[in-house]
Amino acid sequence: MDKKYKDLAKFTQKFTTTHLKGVKPDRFIETLENLNVNAVIDVRFWNIFPLYYHPKNMKDLLEIHGIEYVLFQKLGNPTELRRRAGNNFLFAKRLYQEFIRNKPEPKKQFLELFKLSRLNKTYCLICYCPTNDPKLCHRFWLKELLINYKRVQLGLSGDIEVQNLTQKLIPEVI
Repeated sequence: MDKKYKDLAKFTQKFTTTHLKGVKPDRFIETLENLNVNAVIDVRFWNIFPLYYHPKNMKDLLEIHGIEYVLFQKLGNPTELRRRAGNNFLFAKRLYQEFIRNKPEPKKQFLELFKLSRLNKTYCLICYCPTNDPKLCHRFWLKELLINYKRVQLGLSGDIEVQNLTQKLIPEVI
């Protein structure tokens, strides 16, 4: 097996995602522990959520359980993009990924997140979108960007697209 594909497989396994809406803190922590998550990457753009999910409270809650918390608010999905796309989720995804690639602050935070991925940790991307459907939420679109950025770094061609939660992104390895 080509080392590039092994590296890519290892990289893709570093990232998982979950949502917070309708999930109480004890269930959230249980989910993170079941996934062996070491660090939570908060990509919420909105500031409307229950008090216990305020970034300061989230950091404290996770710290108690030995989980690192990092807020990358600029990687959230801005209201104007969501409004512009409406219910056209393919267009929403394209707008979001272009936003991350082309706007200075989001691009900077994306590169910071990518650099963090060098550490030997399992990361969970979180937001307040109440879905685990990869076609409907920016955390999956962000995961795609991270994986495809890694593919470019490894010299692999072609982008992947996350279709579902159990998709084998690298069939030869996983």
